[in-house]
Amino acid sequence: MPQVMKVRDAIRDFLRKFDEITIPVLRFVFSYILFTSINKLFGYSELFGRGIVIFLLALICSLASDTVAVLLGGVVMMINGVSVSAEIGIMLFVVVILMYCSYMRIFPDCAWVLAFVPIMFMWKLYFVIPVIVVIFAGAAGIVPTVFGALFYYIAMAIREIKDGSMLEDKEFQAYNYVIDSVIKNKAILSVLIVFAVVIMITYILYKLPYDYAFYVAILASGLLNILVSLLVDGATDAGISMGQVVGGSLLGILIGALVQVCKGLLDYAHKENVQFEDDDYFYYVKAVPKFTSKKKTEKPSVSDVAKQAMSGHTQTLTKENKSSVAQTEQPQVKQTAAAQPMANQQIGNPLAGTNPAKKRPMNQTENYRQDGYYPNGQ
Repeated sequence: MPQVMKVRDAIRDFLRKFDEITIPVLRFVFSYILFTSINKLFGYSELFGRGIVIFLLALICSLASDTVAVLLGGVVMMINGVSVSAEIGIMLFVVVILMYCSYMRIFPDCAWVLAFVPIMFMWKLYFVIPVIVVIFAGAAGIVPTVFGALFYYIAMAIREIKDGSMLEDKEFQAYNYVIDSVIKNKAILSVLIVFAVVIMITYILYKLPYDYAFYVAILASGLLNILVSLLVDGATDAGISMGQVVGGSLLGILIGALVQVCKGLLDYAHKENVQFEDDDYFYYVKAVPKFTSKKKTEKPSVSDVAKQAMSGHTQTLTKENKSSVAQTEQPQVKQTAAAQPMANQQIGNPLAGTNPAKKRPMNQTENYRQDGYYPNGQ
């Protein structure tokens, strides 16, 4: 275990130290795989069949966000769809815009799921999807998972149209065929139900506050994949391949365990439960340390850290209150500063730029004293 932790920490420290280089490189690799997969799914446009075009698109996406990469992938799909039929291109455009406006603008961090799902379908590893989505995206990944699966099955329906020479019939409506192929396909409905149920249950188990919740959730996701697939296949007679289900579930468990090791292993043998309170709340804190390869140093207790955090929060609120009071008093200060020159002129203050001693006769000294000004420090 210490050797594993050392390797993990070395890789993580390297990625963090050179994140300005490693993150674009990883985005480039993922984007290149994405556009290559789209080209294999569709491949009807000669423009995107060129390697240099895919390379340039991946290079652009390496310098942009995940949302931009997904949108560019949607543009590539639309252009390929137009190469088959204008109706199909318009249909893909509507689906991409609907996905972007309804979900990706609200949850931009889940955009990668939409690109990840069709790739797993192409590699016949789609039962790995629930575990990975739960760990990285949580319950918010259900919607992009559904859309990603729909894009894959739409691509399969378009391939049937292209290979079957159905477009030669003038009365043939391509978009109706695609919609019917997706809606009436029992396999699509079965897979989507399995994904939604497994992701939701696994996410609940993953977030429960009990010991070893992460590991139990990852193991349960694989078992749920198999169990829910058996139930759904028996109810819908969709013909789900149980070999793919079992193989994908086992691979998903292994990948999930590896990902969890990279995120951090928890040392439940040294967990701490702390209770403390302030004027408004009573706090229950459960702290579980992580395994690390670094040398242990003396650290403050959990209660001290929690109390310091609360005191810092209180000081922040106090500073905010003082700043708000200062802002409310600021107009009065400005008004006083604006009125000061006039008062200085009335009392004859030399600092205001006027010297009343030059304008008034010497017998008006008493008036100075009544106004509050005493020449020569008197």
